[in-house]
Amino acid sequence: MKKSLLVFIAVLITVSGFAQKTADVGIWGGASTYWGDLKQIDYAQSVNPLYGAFFRYNFNARYGARMMYLTGNMSAVGYMEGTRWEFPFRNVRNEVPEIKNYPDLMEDFLDYAPKRIHNILFMVEINYLKYILGLKKTPVSPYIMAGLGIMYYPYQLVPNTPLAESDIPLSFPDNFNEVYNIGISKFNPLQNKDDFAREESVTTLSIPFGMGVKTHIGPRFGIGVEFIIQKLFDDKLDNLDDPLAHINPIGDEITYSNLLHNNDFTAYLGINLTYKIYLGKEICPAYESKN
Repeated sequence: MKKSLLVFIAVLITVSGFAQKTADVGIWGGASTYWGDLKQIDYAQSVNPLYGAFFRYNFNARYGARMMYLTGNMSAVGYMEGTRWEFPFRNVRNEVPEIKNYPDLMEDFLDYAPKRIHNILFMVEINYLKYILGLKKTPVSPYIMAGLGIMYYPYQLVPNTPLAESDIPLSFPDNFNEVYNIGISKFNPLQNKDDFAREESVTTLSIPFGMGVKTHIGPRFGIGVEFIIQKLFDDKLDNLDDPLAHINPIGDEITYSNLLHNNDFTAYLGINLTYKIYLGKEICPAYESKN
């Protein structure tokens, strides 16, 4: 193990010593959406702005390593087992002012909380063609990337439907039961989540991977378009954690999700603007083109 580690370090030092000493800093802007347990997703209501920044170290004209931060709100509207479901949950207190006349009912609903996601991604980037930002001989290249990430976001669990349909006041909107009065028990009466609504913060590992194409718009500026998919190692992003898990009639708990097998993915499409910086003395373009 120690020998392998020493060999890896030696190779890394050697590659770094002869590679181009450049890096890119950049900003990123685009859109995000979600794929998971929900079906028939209404993408008109399920796409949100996303933005961030990144640092990319270029080992040579083919390979680089990127550290990236992306943040934005995440939401989706769809159906779970034929029941309308959306996250984050709607702001009942603001959207249904009549509920303020029923303080006891207000306690049955969680406070509205936007689902703000925070991503830190570490990825290896491989250019299909040789590419050095600003070098005329390498004007454009498609690329692929993959790595590991960490995502942080808020999670709200509502196991039981807050109100029985017969208890909804007549003064409430006609769509109240469908849009606001939702809980896992509405589509899974035997749910295994107990009876208590709660909120927590989630930090989970992820596997990001994607592809893109980049070109330069000057000696030090570049622009690119890329698409990233992120596989999460938990199932809570949509406020549905193993939503079909249940207690069967003989008292056994039946589950379907675990650390490796769950349904939550995020997808990002965006444009990045990069600026080239030199880590040391500026390198001769003739030398750069050989890497």
